[in-house]
Amino acid sequence: MAPRFPILSLDERRLTPALGFIFDARWLLPGESIVSILWKFARANGLPGHALVRLMGADIEPYEGVEPMRDAVDVKHLRRTLLLPGKVLHASLLDAGQRGRHHPAFRYCRQCVLLGHHSVTYQMFSENRCPAHQRKLETQCHRCGRETPYILNASLVGSPYRCAQCGELYATQSPPAFAAKPAMRKEHRIAIARHFHNRMAGSFCLGKDERNL
Repeated sequence: MAPRFPILSLDERRLTPALGFIFDARWLLPGESIVSILWKFARANGLPGHALVRLMGADIEPYEGVEPMRDAVDVKHLRRTLLLPGKVLHASLLDAGQRGRHHPAFRYCRQCVLLGHHSVTYQMFSENRCPAHQRKLETQCHRCGRETPYILNASLVGSPYRCAQCGELYATQSPPAFAAKPAMRKEHRIAIARHFHNRMAGSFCLGKDERNL
């Protein structure tokens, strides 16, 4: 029996389905990392990890990936696909001058990831706790105990809110459905926004390594 509705095909090299993608900038908080943005994009549109990595650059091997650096990612292509302001994408990526100054493993706050958020500041060695929930940032999966490298590859971006090694959720459950009104409490959103803007003003306070605090 022929399908009642047409099935849209997707050219993963161009990522341009006929009816466009679903994405809303109101889902984002200030300082949202590129991984957090791509996880929301993937969840809204049902895209696999290897297709998302293609957004980073045509010559990037999806399973090797690329560092989440501004000079390594095709920001113009990302902007055209995600329809986000350039400054949002610029802020979601690490600066080339920060190589060696950010944590090589994905770091997260369990409360934030429960609400679908990951901040780019969580990857800085100068960060130790979530500014909203005051939880210590974690790197290990609670089931397998392994860490996931902070590299934009098919494994990381293709595992929204889950350990890329074993598939276990980082929090107790998946984030709620994204809506124009954020699930995070207002005071927590304000704390994250204020902290991010303070870090941006001070170049993320990279002059001092506080990883042992």
